[in-house]
Amino acid sequence: MDLVTRLWAYDQTLTLGGLLEKWIWTDWMASRGDIFHPEDSQTEQRLKEALQRAESKSNPTELSQLQKNVLEQIAKLWPLVPDQRFGQFLSNYAFGHFMDHPPKKMLHQSDETILQALLNVHTSVQT
Repeated sequence: MDLVTRLWAYDQTLTLGGLLEKWIWTDWMASRGDIFHPEDSQTEQRLKEALQRAESKSNPTELSQLQKNVLEQIAKLWPLVPDQRFGQFLSNYAFGHFMDHPPKKMLHQSDETILQALLNVHTSVQT
């Protein structure tokens, strides 16, 4: 989560899905179409490489409150399903709610929509 947070600070004009698509999933989408099943070690390596590229191009800026809220909800929920990889978690609890969309369109949901999906999951987990 720290790596995603730090990367988003360099490219905060993107939604969470747009950020992940641009920086770590583009070539996976082109080659395999499988963006949600890479091992966490692969995702972590991609995030580190993306962060290095971003750091060489610009300076970080403060995340919006909405972006912080999205990341906070992911940080709260992901530990509840420790057997799920990061991409798998996002597929199941954030972007998976939009599976009727083509894969690339799933990632283009607004951060408000993603936050609401995560809040709904959080509410259902608590009850």
